[in-house]
Amino acid sequence: MSAIFRTRKLQGLFVLLSLLIGLAVLFRHHRSNDVSEEFPSRILVSIDDSINENNRNAERNTKSQALRKPIYLCGYNIGRIGNRLFQFASLYGIAYLKGMKYVIHTEDVINQIFLTHNDSNLLITDEVEAICNVTIYRRESLCCGFDSRILNFNPRPGETYRVITYLQSWKYFENAKEQLKKQLVFKPKSIASAENVIAEVLKNFNVTSRRDVVLVAMHIRRGDMTMKNTYGHEVATPEYLYKAVDHFNNFLTVIYVVCSTDLTWIKANMPKIAERVYFNTPNAYPENDLALIASCDHVITTVGTFGWWGAWFSGGLVTYYKWPARDGTVLRKGFSEDFMDFFYPKWVGY
Repeated sequence: MSAIFRTRKLQGLFVLLSLLIGLAVLFRHHRSNDVSEEFPSRILVSIDDSINENNRNAERNTKSQALRKPIYLCGYNIGRIGNRLFQFASLYGIAYLKGMKYVIHTEDVINQIFLTHNDSNLLITDEVEAICNVTIYRRESLCCGFDSRILNFNPRPGETYRVITYLQSWKYFENAKEQLKKQLVFKPKSIASAENVIAEVLKNFNVTSRRDVVLVAMHIRRGDMTMKNTYGHEVATPEYLYKAVDHFNNFLTVIYVVCSTDLTWIKANMPKIAERVYFNTPNAYPENDLALIASCDHVITTVGTFGWWGAWFSGGLVTYYKWPARDGTVLRKGFSEDFMDFFYPKWVGY
């Protein structure tokens, strides 16, 4: 019995030992799987997510940088102050409309006359040549009218456009009028010159206060426009001047301040119904005369762009000569049919 008991006891111990060894092997294998499968898999997922996120960030940064690239607008400077003002205002208006930056040189005549400054639509720089070296080119079809076709483009970040030439229509910049008024502020020397002339005018007519008088500027453009040519310029007639003066004579106290390089002609043709007239001696600096016209309450213009801008700056009542170009000429074809792309709609033509 004892021999049999011992044998069964040994068999039981052997089975128990085998079971313990099997459990140990199984447990070790399970731990091995934990390490080799679960832990590495978490590392690989984390790396993939990081790479993908980095790629997404890089793509977002690239797009953001592209969107931040400015879209430049360049022009072509031509003519004197009046012409240059139309180019500046129109290109600024286009830049404002399209979300671009109009580029002008630091030494531009506009910067010499006005307190211009960099803003979201204007860049004043010495690097104009480099910026405007390669451009997408657009040209107007009317020198003195509105050509909507030159606005048919959608600029993309990093592109540079050049729009030329005269761009003489208020429709190009009416949308940015308030911004332009902030840019086109006369420099102190021109304002001081205008104030000195006005003080002389008041003294000449024994007026003690500026508030007691209505000043009407008259800009008489003749000069080169009186020359016989086939281009088509016309000049204002004495009949027009009479109608224009009569238009303003309804004010109680009016003084007409005449600005012209042909004072001999205007003195001979000044309407007699104008009782008080001050003939201003032409200034050596045209911008000072422009500031003088702008400082008056109202303006009588004739032809040309200089008087046009004096009237625009004044912000008062304005008359203009209705027929600035001869029918059938090159110049006449540069205007719209009724001339009203050029003349401001609230002004009165005779």
